[in-house]
Amino acid sequence: MRGKRNEESWELSSNPFLAGRTEAAERYGYLSKNAAQWRRISAVLLLCCAACVCAVIYMSGRVTVAPYIVQVDEHGYEIAVEPVSPAKVDARLLIAHVGRYVWSLKTVFNDPEAQMYLMNFVYNRTPSNTAAEKKYKEYYAANNPVTTGESETATVTVSSVLSLSPDTWQAEWTEERYSLAGNKLGEKRYRGIFTTAVAPPSEMREVLINPLGIFITDFNFSEVL
Repeated sequence: MRGKRNEESWELSSNPFLAGRTEAAERYGYLSKNAAQWRRISAVLLLCCAACVCAVIYMSGRVTVAPYIVQVDEHGYEIAVEPVSPAKVDARLLIAHVGRYVWSLKTVFNDPEAQMYLMNFVYNRTPSNTAAEKKYKEYYAANNPVTTGESETATVTVSSVLSLSPDTWQAEWTEERYSLAGNKLGEKRYRGIFTTAVAPPSEMREVLINPLGIFITDFNFSEVL
């Protein structure tokens, strides 16, 4: 074995062309090996960079907005008091919301644009796939306020909203109907049960539509004879 190595060494030393080719092969082989290692490292870094970019895009799309209860002093300065949470929503806000929901659902205007504003309020305060969504759509299908407004109007006066439980409210109201000429056509009293839920918004679009995240999930009402 040693003799074979000595023979190869003698051939390399006696043949400069063979020695040069061997040296070049070793040198470029080393460079090629290094280039392959750097390619693997570059591929790993590229994958890491792509993962970071995807993570940044994902997080940017999940930016949340936390609504705060704000107090305004006599100088007009706004002071953030505390974030809104389902457990801290004042009962008066829920009462006002139920009353506004009743008023928006039952009021009939002669102005189609004003009527659509009320209908959009009901839509934005009713979660999808709930009993309330099914019921208000059925009510609008049977009592289209836009069509009704072409011949008469309805004025709604909410007289009371009482708490039956933390999430259930009993509302009473009076509806007065008038012809377009201003003549009173009739008056009826109603009583209804409304179920509320609070889901604070997490996106700016939701904040602009329903800043406190108060929704009506179910309701039933009937005329009081």
